[in-house]
Order: sequence, then C-alpha cells, then structure tokens
Amino acid sequence: MKLDFHSHILPGIDDGAKDIEESIQLLDNMAADGVDLVVATPHFYCSKTTIHKFLERRNNAYEKIKPYLKPEHPKILLGGEILYNHALVGNDDLDKLTMQGTGFMLLEMPYTKIDEKIIRGVESMIEDQGMKILVAHIERYLNYTSYKSLCELMDLDVLGQINAESLVHFKSRHRCFKLIKEGYVQVMGTDMHRIERHYPSLGEGMDIVEKKFGKGILKDFEKNGIAMLKDRSYAQIIG
Repeated sequence: MKLDFHSHILPGIDDGAKDIEESIQLLDNMAADGVDLVVATPHFYCSKTTIHKFLERRNNAYEKIKPYLKPEHPKILLGGEILYNHALVGNDDLDKLTMQGTGFMLLEMPYTKIDEKIIRGVESMIEDQGMKILVAHIERYLNYTSYKSLCELMDLDVLGQINAESLVHFKSRHRCFKLIKEGYVQVMGTDMHRIERHYPSLGEGMDIVEKKFGKGILKDFEKNGIAMLKDRSYAQIIG
C-alpha cells in the first residue's frame, strides 16, 4: 500500500497546484505510480491567516476538485503543513489542524537553527496539548541546523517524514539513509507541488530505500502509515 503523507495537490491555496487542471494532473501521476492514499497538506502560516480561514479555504479547494476525481485516483485526506511558530504553543484550536480522521499534525520546522525554545515548544504541544506530531521532511533541516539539534527534536515523542525527492539527490540521499538508520523516519511523502517541477514519484523514492535497506523497511513504513491513519499512539507505532 503506497501512502503519501505530504502533498500540495489542492488548487490555488498555496504554492502547489495553481488550478483544478493541475490538481488532476498531479493526481493522475500519483495514480500511475500506484499511490493508494494521499494527504493534502497545504501550507499553514499562523502569521498570515487564522486557523478558521485556512480550514475554510482548504475545504473549498477540495470541493472544487471533487467533481473531477477519478476512480483510479488515490483517496484524499485533508490536512495541512503547519509551520512551527511559538504563537501556536497553547493554542486551543491546534487540534483542528490535524490530518483528517487522526490526531496527527504535519509540523514543518522554521528554516533556522533548531534551538532549545523550539524543542521545548514542540514538547509542550505534545505533553500539554496532547498533539501527535509528524515532522515534515526532516532531512531538509540539516541545511540550517546541526545533526545534534535535529536529533534532540526527533528524540521527543515525534514521528518523522522524508521526501522522495531527497532520495534521488546524492547529498540529501545519504542524509535520509542516516536518519532511517537512526530510526527517525516512519513514513514518506512526495511534497508534490507543481507539474512543471517534475517531482520524483513516491515509487522512485521507495525503490531507492528498498535497494539500500531491503523490502522490510518499506513494510515498516506501510505499517507505520496505517497505524497513523488508525490514530494509534506514538508508543504503539514506535513499539
């Protein structure tokens, strides 16, 4: 079962698909790749909009493409890619930003050094607000922070996601491999935005992971993803 936990396929809501036609093209490509389910995760920036307005725009964008969806398209769940901001810590509406049918929130780190304040903020989201956190494309942050700082974040009760695109490039591929070996990666995503960018498919990324680690790791990713969709706890998923 191919599960894509990170995508920007909804039309006209962020820097992803610009219109309905492009949304359907992206979904056609995913269908050709055999993707069974995709989580639509448009960007949410609390400095630019409110949670209520974001959800309204996201839901409206989904309603626009519903009449054009095909039987072969992957099932779509609604979520968001939530950029971490200290202002979100303690927000009573944070749980409204979780992936549809689950308590998991895809959380993007700011592109700065991951410092103690950020780590403690994420920890508060988990312990004080009861949030379940999936950290988006964890390999990217190594362009901005140390491996030690990233590990301090990932040693919290959080899950990690990597992008298929990062696996096809030599430098980021080896970062992904190291993070997988350390047990920080539980699921994958395409982070698919635009047709013109020719994003690698989920299948391409999975093939690279399988070649390096064997089929067992892909079975683990599938198991983890299914457990997330069933809203299992962090402890149940990590085992």
